[in-house]
Amino acid sequence: MKKSDILCSLFLVAIGTIFCVSALRLGIARPSAPGPGLIPFGAAVLLILFSLGTIVEAALSSKDKQAPPVMLRERSWAVFLVLVVLFLYALFMNRLGFVVATFLALTCLFRLSEGQTWRTALGASALTTLVTYLLFAYALGVSLPQGLLEFTRF
Repeated sequence: MKKSDILCSLFLVAIGTIFCVSALRLGIARPSAPGPGLIPFGAAVLLILFSLGTIVEAALSSKDKQAPPVMLRERSWAVFLVLVVLFLYALFMNRLGFVVATFLALTCLFRLSEGQTWRTALGASALTTLVTYLLFAYALGVSLPQGLLEFTRF
């Protein structure tokens, strides 16, 4: 495990470096405002720092731990499920609208990956969707996709 941790981390350092260079080309900031490369640059720096930390940890550890393969770990399906739900959420956001897509995505995530009861999943999804809609649409003035609810002017 020690050798694979170091190799994977070195690969991630290389990826982070490529993203840092690309972000610098976009421009990190102007005197008056942040540039389009600021967030990618910050994410790339964090990737590099965490990868370097993993290299140091692997180099300092005395044991070569054997972890079970990722596909055999308990609840590995939950990670796949979250990725599928987030992909579908992004895919159908404009067609369904923010409110419907967010409600459905959160219900799936609460019910299937967290194991909540239907009542809890539906309630938490409704409350979270309402709060985020009010925050973004009214408090921040962000225009959100209306989708199926376009006729309501919600």
